[in-house]
Amino acid sequence: MRFPLLCRRLCALAVLVGAVGGGVAAPLAVAAQGSAPTDPAGVLRAIVASRRHRVQRWPRLDDVAADLQRAYTRAAWAPLWLRDGQPTPAAFAVIAELERVSARGLDPRDYDAGALRTRAARLAASPAAPPARSMMADTAEADFDVMLSTASLRALHALQHGRVSPGVIHPSLRLSHEPWDAADALGALAASTDATGLFDAAEPPYAHYRALKAALVRFRALEEDTVRLRAELRDTTRTSHTPERLSVLRRRLAARLRTLELSLERWRWLPHRFFAPPIIVNIPAFRLYAFTDVQDRPQEVLAMDVVVGQAYDHKTPVFSDVMQYLVFSPYWDVPPSIARKELLPKARRDPEYLPRNEYEIVTDDEQVLPHGASSIAAVAAGRARIRQRPGAKNALGGVKFIFPNAFNVYMHDTPTTSVFAQARRDLSHGCIRLAEPARLAALVLRGQAGWDSTRIATDMHREMPLRVPLATPVPVHILYVTAMAQPDGRVTFYDDLYHHDRTLDRELARGYPYRTR
Repeated sequence: MRFPLLCRRLCALAVLVGAVGGGVAAPLAVAAQGSAPTDPAGVLRAIVASRRHRVQRWPRLDDVAADLQRAYTRAAWAPLWLRDGQPTPAAFAVIAELERVSARGLDPRDYDAGALRTRAARLAASPAAPPARSMMADTAEADFDVMLSTASLRALHALQHGRVSPGVIHPSLRLSHEPWDAADALGALAASTDATGLFDAAEPPYAHYRALKAALVRFRALEEDTVRLRAELRDTTRTSHTPERLSVLRRRLAARLRTLELSLERWRWLPHRFFAPPIIVNIPAFRLYAFTDVQDRPQEVLAMDVVVGQAYDHKTPVFSDVMQYLVFSPYWDVPPSIARKELLPKARRDPEYLPRNEYEIVTDDEQVLPHGASSIAAVAAGRARIRQRPGAKNALGGVKFIFPNAFNVYMHDTPTTSVFAQARRDLSHGCIRLAEPARLAALVLRGQAGWDSTRIATDMHREMPLRVPLATPVPVHILYVTAMAQPDGRVTFYDDLYHHDRTLDRELARGYPYRTR
């Protein structure tokens, strides 16, 4: 009589080990003591404690284990997505939304959408609350519940803050977010049938983000529309289409789709609310956008062309900081690297090069040294520096905008305005040159008494610098987005100038759990 009982216990243990996957040791120990979990709550605890669930595409649960623990503890370890063993309406609503996450720039496979649909159908076809429960039923229910909770947490977090931490791609980029309780969000999702509304609420609220999503849906529709693909091919090549050319176009379309997905990911890194009207520079677009309020309504944004750092050896860093003051008619304190590599060789060849271009050599205590070999030697030895006086030849033009940072990057005017006629404008040593600096000055000084366009124009041609603190500091975000969409449907794609998209694409290919630092 004891042998059949032993077989049943061993079978139950085998099922439990299969459910837990990689976290085998602890459940085995519990089972050996005769206290193996024999209900969904027990199996739920074992799976979450193991931090691994092998039935999922991405089985490691390190990124969600703490949130799963909080959510199930609040629910007293009852299933979140089942009632009497049957999937709830909320479960079916979330699964349907996970099946459609490609419209949000995510991959349904990362969230086990197909497997969840199959498991939900299987559970729905089972008798509700069978009188004699089995270990197999408990495990199937727990597997489904944890899988759907994991998928929901990952999708919500992806939409709320992005999958990959921005610091992984850009170590200098630090963005603050409002507090967000993922376990609360999961509980709200499990208690509602409006999965679409809750997923929408998790996403950034910006018009440009919504326009990118709409563009992604339109471009994805081309994958199934051979007629439109052929028409586009004919318009592009002005020759008859061939299967080879159609294949090329499909590859081009796939690249565009990926660019849209990566751009959506980058938008999700941003705070969901700007607490002051920001200035955003998009490096690959060579464009600046200065907001007049905390919304991103295109009609209320000052946009202008900019020059950014050279792609090969002077990349403009991706970071965020706060603009604190302006300097009208500034000196240009030449960075030591530029002085050493560019100016000193010219000064040695031509003794008149520095004075002719309004450069002077100064000590740390601001003493101006006479031009000559000894002063040049002092610069080379680090005992003096080169600066350029205000005026028509000054490389910073009539005004510079300072947001103190570790990179010594700032925005400024330029006397060389012809560069803005070029399509590709990665030409600087890292700082950002502005096509319309006077307009930006008027925007950031608005509300400060006495500052109008006339005074700004005058002070941009002073003989000596004038520092002007901002009454209201301005957030500055130097970002990198290679696709921009407008509410009217226009989409512009930009070259991956610094190959940051390539890096992000590789990081996303790693799968869950993604690195957070």
